[in-house]
Amino acid sequence: MDKPTRAQVEGRPTTRELEVGLRIETILPEGIGEAIGLMPNDVLECINDEPIRDAIDYRFHLGNEDIEVQIRRGADVFIFEIEKDLEDDLGLEFEEMPILKCDNKCVFCFLHQMPKGMRKTLYYQDDDYRLSFLHGAYVTLTNLSDEEFERIIDQRLNPMYISVHATDPTLRAELLGGKDPTPVLNRIDVLAQEGIRMHTQVVLCPGVNDGQALKQTIFDLADRHPHIESVGVVPLGLTKYRKNLPELTPVSVSDAQAAIAQITQWQALFQKQFGARFVYLGDEFYLKAGINIPAPGAYDGFPLVENGIGMVRRFIDAFDDQVEVLEQMDVPPQQFVLVTGVLGQQFLAPMVDRLNQIPWISARLVPVVNTFLGEGITVSGLLTGADIQNAVQEVGVDKNEFVLLPPNCVNHNGLFLDDLTPTNLTDHLKCSVVVGTYDLVETLQNALDGISMCPIMGSQEVAHPYISSHQVDV
Repeated sequence: MDKPTRAQVEGRPTTRELEVGLRIETILPEGIGEAIGLMPNDVLECINDEPIRDAIDYRFHLGNEDIEVQIRRGADVFIFEIEKDLEDDLGLEFEEMPILKCDNKCVFCFLHQMPKGMRKTLYYQDDDYRLSFLHGAYVTLTNLSDEEFERIIDQRLNPMYISVHATDPTLRAELLGGKDPTPVLNRIDVLAQEGIRMHTQVVLCPGVNDGQALKQTIFDLADRHPHIESVGVVPLGLTKYRKNLPELTPVSVSDAQAAIAQITQWQALFQKQFGARFVYLGDEFYLKAGINIPAPGAYDGFPLVENGIGMVRRFIDAFDDQVEVLEQMDVPPQQFVLVTGVLGQQFLAPMVDRLNQIPWISARLVPVVNTFLGEGITVSGLLTGADIQNAVQEVGVDKNEFVLLPPNCVNHNGLFLDDLTPTNLTDHLKCSVVVGTYDLVETLQNALDGISMCPIMGSQEVAHPYISSHQVDV
């Protein structure tokens, strides 16, 4: 039940450059837009002669009491002079902004390892600095024009999340799939001088950017603290679909143990120097190594939880804090099947044992092997409906049992990776299938109340449900 990050957007159009103009989708009642006669499909082109390319431009240039708005309606252009309070907007909702495409060919990119024939939106590959600001997506800064780079500074798009992977320019180029040296510290230094705060990321590829190369990267970034606030180190993910791609080695148990030993030592140094550990490991390292997840204090307020760093600790602690609620409930006996990926069984098994000490609960855990992408993919967010269905069917399920799914295995339209839905599983398994939340106690309560967190078709939620930011922000 590992939480997904907010890196990749499924379903939005992609583009290589931004165009001026925001198309209005909805005019909100009793707003300024309605009062001045704006209409759906009008295009907002400028505010105070500044071009408007997206919602960030809109919000940035809206912060004045007196504004001049340029609207295009078909072949006609209208100018509106508006007096408003500083905090007022125009009461408009816009079409979704297109996402800037990525031009890198990162050797570890998860999207290059997807099988053919799946829905088109699963292959979208972005490197959009606006998503970094809005959603915490990691970007390389390699696909930015000078104008876009200056925009980060001028509009104070703060903080930025940067995929570094290696500070050595030649090694970084190798990781990003390029031929020419690809420096990153020069741009980081400019952002730092302009007061932009940054979080950074390294996707660890054994034998490539680990060991001494990792040490150089971490300490180069530490030299730029406090402008760089953190470094997250996360493992690469390799599927069975790597035909004609660079040869890479998956993270082994010994690799995970070595990374933990190395980074734990550095954390102690940075704790003394900065008052914070500065560098943090993805949860998968600890699970892979069979080492207990660190205590809450080791995460310094969980700045990188959206990147799979500290999620398990928060999940465990939330359960421990709230399980007494279940112990105090007086309800008829209930049966639950908890579905998870292979890694998840390590921290969920003790929770299931605790649940089974509650008189009215009978719970069991079903870890699902990922046959679709390969057994090396062990997180719950990359499970298909078919793999889940087969695993549950193999262990057997009673019609009165609740099958509880991790929330990140379905997308914003309620689809699994293979386009099945929880309803398909319900029909096939002949029992209640419930999409959970990231709170296990809440999930059990929702199941009893007949509540499933499965998204509704057409929802505008934009977080990609399956693929972690360290796997796609290339």
